[in-house]
Amino acid sequence: TVEVATEDDGADEPDGSVSVTVNAGSGYTVSSAQASATVAVRDNDEPAPDPETPTLSVFDATANESDGEIRFTVRLSGKSDKWIKVRYRTRESTPVSAQKNRDYLDTDWFKNHRWEVVFPPGQTEQQFYVTLFNDNHAEDPETFEVVLHSPSADATIADGVAVGTIVNSDPMPAAWLGRFGRAVAEQALDGIGNRLVARRGEAESAHEPGLRGMIGGLPIGGHRGAPSEASTQPDASGAAAFGLQAGRFPGGGAPMTHESSAYADLGQLLLGSQFAYTGKQDASGGAPGFWGRGSQARFDAREGELGLDGEVMTAMLGADYARNSWLAGMALMQSRGGGGFRGPEAGADVPVTDGAIRTTLTAAIPYASWRPSERLELWSAAGYGAGETTLETETAELLEAEIDWALAAAGLRSDIFTLPGGAAVAWVSDALWARTLSDRADGLAATESSVSRLRLGLEGRRLFALPGGGSLALKLEIGGRRDGGEAETGLGAEIGGGIAWTAPRLGLTLDLAGRTLVTHEDRAMRNRGFSAALAYDPAPDSRRGLSLSLRRDIGDPAGGELDALFANEPIARHMHGQDAGRWTAEIAYGLPAFGARFVGVPHLSYGVSYGAREIGFGWRLAPEAHIGAPDVSLAIQATRREGLLMPADHRIGIEIRGRW
Repeated sequence: TVEVATEDDGADEPDGSVSVTVNAGSGYTVSSAQASATVAVRDNDEPAPDPETPTLSVFDATANESDGEIRFTVRLSGKSDKWIKVRYRTRESTPVSAQKNRDYLDTDWFKNHRWEVVFPPGQTEQQFYVTLFNDNHAEDPETFEVVLHSPSADATIADGVAVGTIVNSDPMPAAWLGRFGRAVAEQALDGIGNRLVARRGEAESAHEPGLRGMIGGLPIGGHRGAPSEASTQPDASGAAAFGLQAGRFPGGGAPMTHESSAYADLGQLLLGSQFAYTGKQDASGGAPGFWGRGSQARFDAREGELGLDGEVMTAMLGADYARNSWLAGMALMQSRGGGGFRGPEAGADVPVTDGAIRTTLTAAIPYASWRPSERLELWSAAGYGAGETTLETETAELLEAEIDWALAAAGLRSDIFTLPGGAAVAWVSDALWARTLSDRADGLAATESSVSRLRLGLEGRRLFALPGGGSLALKLEIGGRRDGGEAETGLGAEIGGGIAWTAPRLGLTLDLAGRTLVTHEDRAMRNRGFSAALAYDPAPDSRRGLSLSLRRDIGDPAGGELDALFANEPIARHMHGQDAGRWTAEIAYGLPAFGARFVGVPHLSYGVSYGAREIGFGWRLAPEAHIGAPDVSLAIQATRREGLLMPADHRIGIEIRGRW
């Protein structure tokens, strides 16, 4: 037996063989047929594997729109000793969600650029990013896709599609709608509060049946008075510290310091309009009333890095019924607002984020007040409204959504004490909550914004009687305010005061008022105001004769009340403004007409403010007081307004009024 050893080398080799041959020698004979033998050697090793071809996969990613980019990860299944490359492109999802070159930068935008990922030898993970555009308006999560293609010859694609999800917490339209909703709520309370002031009888003619007020700046009913008449009344509402005054509008010569072209015509009519009709008492002692007014509010604020501005104009019509200590009514309100928003400066490859917004709202507001005693009054109001908002993006795309608005408010006024000598101290407090919702729409997410406000004020006033029927009224007010919610927030305090002097024998009336913001948590807020008004009317009980008036305002409206914190207007208006001076002057002369039963009053007015001026002239015909003439009046007025940034504007107004 012959044994031949084999070696197990573990290498995969072809099968082989081992041959043994017997050579001739002495003492034996070699067979010619079997002189050799062959044994086969089979290889039992596993064959060696083929070199591995690496595969590529891309993974889903999520990013906030404000990040400016979204990063995707690409992985190689194994290490390679070669350079591996793969190209990628973006595409819209099906159905379309995020839109190319609006929400993200499409790779097809740069035709000659090679969008690719490169793996150096030995590396298995790389990232690439896609630029995102921050458009400042809230949207639902949006998606788009990235696709791998054209890999190197030494790699294949295993999973070549990934989904990119864009989420955002952008402030629009919620930031603007929150301030719009607050402005509307404060305008509503201003109108209702004005009605409560009249209910308290602080205007001498408040309970007289008939129609009084003004439409488009032209008076209807009532008696002649200088433009500062409302502010010179010594008892002009203890609640005026909360903007519940009897209504003050620019005089015939006072130009607006700012005007929105979209709403200028409506604003001109509304800002000079308010009226109230009081019916005669019925058999049960109650009296119906109807009233209306127009108002305007502006705001200029910031929400993070986003700048906001807006203007809101509101027309209100109300009806109520008063009996004994109760008053209940309903107000209908139509509001229109417009403004803009401005984002931070964008980079070279990111569009500028500027846009505009328009909003309309129709609402109904029931209200009621109760006077359990002469010293205490309680009131409340609640309302609901609906409308729509249209947001114009920086790319001029229009996004529309329905809105809902809700209001709840309550307050009280209490006279702490009143002395026989004319001194009185009263305190006023109110609370307000308003919420504005916008529905989900194509390109816009549903939003909600609420604001709240709590205020407390203390007012002291002292009336001195002077010889000759004159009077001197002094007023001092202090108060605090706390604003919460999604708009401006903070705690503030303000002090204000005023002096009103009347001398009927001289025909003179002087009214001085001022206020200043003492402190506020938002240190960027600055607010102060001063006004002085001088009027000459030698015959205040008659429309005849000469009358002159001159008024000077500095800063925001002073009004003798705590307007910045207590007037029903957006606090944001006072955050970035500058002191603006306004002059208003009017001269008029009343002449007897139609047998001295009427008085014809030609008048000329002039007003100037920062960047604008207005000249007006007209003629009024009204019945002479205490003569018994028919209560019919006629008014014609023409005005010319011009400014540095707007062309001259000419207007003519005609009013005919009759009462029976």
